[in-house]
Amino acid sequence: MSYLGIVVTSVFASNAILAYGFGSIPVQKNERSGQFASVMALVCVNAIASAFLWGIHTLVLAPIGLESLDILFFTLFVVPLIKFLSRAVSISGFRFISQLGSKADDLIIGSLIFGVALVSANSGFSLSHALAASAASGFGYWLVIVLLESIRERLELSNLPRFFKGPPAMLISAGLIAFAFMGIDSTMISGLAG
Repeated sequence: MSYLGIVVTSVFASNAILAYGFGSIPVQKNERSGQFASVMALVCVNAIASAFLWGIHTLVLAPIGLESLDILFFTLFVVPLIKFLSRAVSISGFRFISQLGSKADDLIIGSLIFGVALVSANSGFSLSHALAASAASGFGYWLVIVLLESIRERLELSNLPRFFKGPPAMLISAGLIAFAFMGIDSTMISGLAG
């Protein structure tokens, strides 16, 4: 599959939050998720975690037939390494880079990073394809969060029956977005993007 096909599939058809349920509770509840530092931290952490897990899965575990241990290796080696890198970046002198590192530190614990890295490593991609898929998954997650935030704001202003206000209306909205995103399936993308 081409890079364009991988990116479109990762953003829409295989969206991390809608297709797999990874990271369904946003980490930053008090801040808007659409901030540039949040998006870049998400994309960078996804790409780094996918690269490490791809290397462990493909270069270490697959040759000896122990692919099923990738969850254990991710937990024991990749998570502490990425936590160390994000903390090292967060104490740098540059404001934007330190902001990016602190947001990345918050994102690492969530299931989103682990899930995207695991899906990228197990999909049979090369390293560059896995990096493209994980970065696109970060953008897809951000897109869904921004869409759901704007829908939530509109639902608060609408005149709904009180039984549908709040979580029921958001669940229905998320389901409709999931149907729309799943409509862009990978076979259609393969035919268009190669």
